[in-house]
Amino acid sequence: MKVMTLSDVSKLVGGRRVRALRGMSLLEIMVVITLIGLVTAAIGVAVINQLGEGQRDAARNQSYEIAKSLDIFKLQNGSYPSTSQGLQVLVTPPKGKPIMEQLPKDPWGNDYIYLNPGQKNATKFDIRSKGNDGVEGNEDDVGNWAD
Repeated sequence: MKVMTLSDVSKLVGGRRVRALRGMSLLEIMVVITLIGLVTAAIGVAVINQLGEGQRDAARNQSYEIAKSLDIFKLQNGSYPSTSQGLQVLVTPPKGKPIMEQLPKDPWGNDYIYLNPGQKNATKFDIRSKGNDGVEGNEDDVGNWAD
């Protein structure tokens, strides 16, 4: 049995080049790799943005949960704690059982800030996270107020 070579196949198809027998060119491979890289980069950016939004949502939800605990504190003690007493009174109240076992940290590992009276909630109190930059008082702060 005779093994056909490329020149034999080329004779069979009229001397024209047979593209099916050769592989992809380097340029074609580079274009495909570039396209895969662009798609991967676009997906990566979208995932990172979703992670940031998720952290902000988690901080907002935790601040609302702390606010609910402060409402329970007010029911037990007659008033909200002062800013100087802080959130620690939820763990070690002046009387009665602790309302929270421990104070949560925000998603970026910082303590929540308690202000009574609040700046955003003037008739109540503010519970605020410094946000992802860790700086208090700028636009990325998240808390128990409506945006």
